Amino acid sequence: MHGLEPQTIESINILKKGKVPFLVALNKVDRLLDWRRNPTSGIRENLKKQKATTTSQFDDRFRKAISDFAEQGINVSLFWEKVSSKDYVPVCPTSAITGDGMGDLMALLALVSQKQLQEKLMFSEELECHVLEVKALPGLGTTVDVILRNGMLKEGDTVVLCGSDGPYSTQIRTLLTPQPLRELRVKNAYIQHKELAAAQGVKLTGKELEKTLAGTPLFVAKQPDEVDYFK
Repeated sequence: MHGLEPQTIESINILKKGKVPFLVALNKVDRLLDWRRNPTSGIRENLKKQKATTTSQFDDRFRKAISDFAEQGINVSLFWEKVSSKDYVPVCPTSAITGDGMGDLMALLALVSQKQLQEKLMFSEELECHVLEVKALPGLGTTVDVILRNGMLKEGDTVVLCGSDGPYSTQIRTLLTPQPLRELRVKNAYIQHKELAAAQGVKLTGKELEKTLAGTPLFVAKQPDEVDYFK
């Protein structure tokens, strides 16, 4: 809540140029005088329970934020205010230290995405999958972490990948996902699946995966002649 940093302004310009919808996390509310943390409560309700001096300081900082964003050609408003979503960018006060407002931020992110990115968020059966990381794990051998954005992957699928010496094909031996609330790239026990639908991160095992290049697409060949086509 101390104004727009140069890197923030640069990010805003990139978003504006790409016409990408966004929201603002007004972070560091815990820096306000005598802030009382309550991460299990909504940020609007928590603000109402603060001391008068705290809310007064918040109002002053937010007015400064409104002015800073106006200089960048952007109108902002607190997310609970009833204003046009086409003309105003929603702002959610947060604290990454205390956790205040983080639940509101996640809910707001989902709401904005569903409203403004509806077509891009719709599920498509056409496969869209990219390699995130290649790593060797004890007991699993070389694995490939992929982001499955659209379509489905099945155990036994013939896939075409980009390798260090050119495209190659292999079969998916196992499809793995992390335990609930666990991170895909952190070592832990995995859940094995017969098939998975988008959108999620998936760990694959199979032959010759060690030569796979990160950042490249993955294709599924449903017919033998499609292998040469994708290559």
